[in-house]
Amino acid sequence: MTMKFELPTLYAITDKRLARQTTHLAILKELIRGGARLVQVRDKETPVAELLRDLRECVEFAHEKKVTLLVNDRCDLVLCCHAMGVHLGQEDIPPAAARAILEKNQVIGFSTHSIAQVREAGNMPVQYIGFGPVYGTSTKTNAYPTVGLRRLRAACKVSSVPVVAIGGIGLDQIKPVLEAGAASAAVVSSLMTAESLARQMERFLKQAMER
Repeated sequence: MTMKFELPTLYAITDKRLARQTTHLAILKELIRGGARLVQVRDKETPVAELLRDLRECVEFAHEKKVTLLVNDRCDLVLCCHAMGVHLGQEDIPPAAARAILEKNQVIGFSTHSIAQVREAGNMPVQYIGFGPVYGTSTKTNAYPTVGLRRLRAACKVSSVPVVAIGGIGLDQIKPVLEAGAASAAVVSSLMTAESLARQMERFLKQAMER
């Protein structure tokens, strides 16, 4: 846990179903081959024991490659596998409670969906916030209403921590969300459904660099 946390312009999120892979490790290796510097493992379906084995291998590989690995929702899994941090949603354990059980140098990210929630997050022990969905998204069945670029711009102005834009972001949306003030763009579907994860990751990074 000695790596310094840095938020890159591209924030990759795994999805085994969309990627048609049996492990997150297989996805992680391809993403890192394509240049990923931060990856969040998101999995709400795999049995815990199986997921923990996968996560431990992911953490070992990410550490070897000096890549930040975060886990969605589960502080218990973060502690068990020694991941660099957790990303929490509005319905998860509150960031203050997570901070009390995680190591002080482990990262906490927090999802927000309104300007009011962004302001509230300013008083929470988080290193960054997610804001969205900026565009319509198909990866969540109970998705919040889209916020659009105008509210993303407003969120970036009022947030006291870096903002990660999320929701429906493809190659054509990278530049607009970064130009709106987001420090990073989270990508799921348009990355996970690509024929080559590594090549698609390279395309996303190229788009981010050309803004």
